[in-house]
Amino acid sequence: MVAPGYRLLAVPAVVSAATFLAYHLTNRPELMADAGMSVGSLTVIRYVSGVAVWFALAWLGARVVDLLLRRMAEAASRPTPPPRLLSDLVRGLLFSLAAVAIFIFVFDQPATGLIATSSVMIAVIGFALRYIISDVFSGIALNFDHPYRIGDWVETGPGVVGRVTEITWRATRLTTRDGIAVIAPNGLIATGRLINYSEPAPSFRTSIKLSLDAAVPVERAKRLLLAGATAATRAYPNLRPDVLAQDCGDGGVIYVVRFWVPDYGEENTCRDIVMSSVLRALRRGGVAVAVPKRAVVWSRAGEQAASEPAPLETLIAETELFQAFEPEERAILAGRLREHRVERGTVVVRQGEPGGSMFLVAEGALDVRLSVPAGDEATVDRMVPGDLFGEISLLTGAPRTASIVAATDAVLYEMCKSDIDPLLRRRPELGAPLAALMAERQRLNISRVQALEQAMNGAAMPSSEDLLRRLRVFFGLSARN
Repeated sequence: MVAPGYRLLAVPAVVSAATFLAYHLTNRPELMADAGMSVGSLTVIRYVSGVAVWFALAWLGARVVDLLLRRMAEAASRPTPPPRLLSDLVRGLLFSLAAVAIFIFVFDQPATGLIATSSVMIAVIGFALRYIISDVFSGIALNFDHPYRIGDWVETGPGVVGRVTEITWRATRLTTRDGIAVIAPNGLIATGRLINYSEPAPSFRTSIKLSLDAAVPVERAKRLLLAGATAATRAYPNLRPDVLAQDCGDGGVIYVVRFWVPDYGEENTCRDIVMSSVLRALRRGGVAVAVPKRAVVWSRAGEQAASEPAPLETLIAETELFQAFEPEERAILAGRLREHRVERGTVVVRQGEPGGSMFLVAEGALDVRLSVPAGDEATVDRMVPGDLFGEISLLTGAPRTASIVAATDAVLYEMCKSDIDPLLRRRPELGAPLAALMAERQRLNISRVQALEQAMNGAAMPSSEDLLRRLRVFFGLSARN
């Protein structure tokens, strides 16, 4: 069976063979005379077949070049469409040579006159079209070097970034992230600086800069920033963030949060998610982005504006589990919590162990791990500032449902039964919303670990009513509320 690529050669090969045979027979007058053909008819056939054979050979050569270019493009490390510019150039060159060969060999004209006339015409045309010719030859060079391919994100000039959609004789066509078409002359690209965001791989690392007050310890600042960037990995798992202290300025210490984006087209989305998560982590930690120092303006003599809530109170207020609590009750809880500083790799709680406390993440990141039948542990989620774990054990006395391991240095606040018991006894009606939130969190956790159902021994998902009943029994609350 003939390969599809070689079928393209069949027609021009047959035409070349047929016209060559006709041209060869016209050079055998005795054979044509036997067929009863006149000298005039023989001359016309000779010219027509001669022109046809040279153009048929050029056609066949162009098809061969197209086939070779296609095979080379498919065999490349990054398969791309064959370069149309190079194919057009070779095709034009072959047909031009065919025209010269027809002028010399078919019509028996001397080459000197043709060369002289062509030189003058080429000089005039070349001077008039010198910029276009420069773009064309630059395009040829770009096709040989392959600094970019169709589909790549490239920057051809300051602020001019787009995805390559077409490479023509004269220019390269780009489409920006905003859907705007940009046409960049090949001459400017070849002589200027070119940045290819898709080489050697589509993913690349970028960064955002923030300035924090120098009074914030560097270790704490890095922990907060890294925890915020790590929270963004829920949307983009391969961000691989890290934090560096880069410089000191008038506003404070300048930190760089670095992360990887999967493709230039998604850079803005990744930057938005990372920046939002970092600012959220800083706010929950009670740290503000530094601004240039300014004089303090007093609203009244000797009187300051009302101070904002303490960072821990803010953190508790933004935690969904405590939304039903009054501000005074949240302030009481904030005063009773115990701070724990854990180092990276520390196992905070272990799956299956008894527990009666809950932890609120203030700084850092922690991995949620579940045991699997093989005896290993699989990471199924990540806790970041504002998250909490252990609420099932705190409110129902059940064993720990997962192991929590510090992925970075972290700061946690622990809440025990004795901390929340007085509040629930004073307002037993808080049990219902707490149970509903616990049930929702349980459904979310189970949906995240559907692949590990066997590791969970097929445990049925508890309902809100069941959790409320266990909470009331554990705290000795009346069922009337």
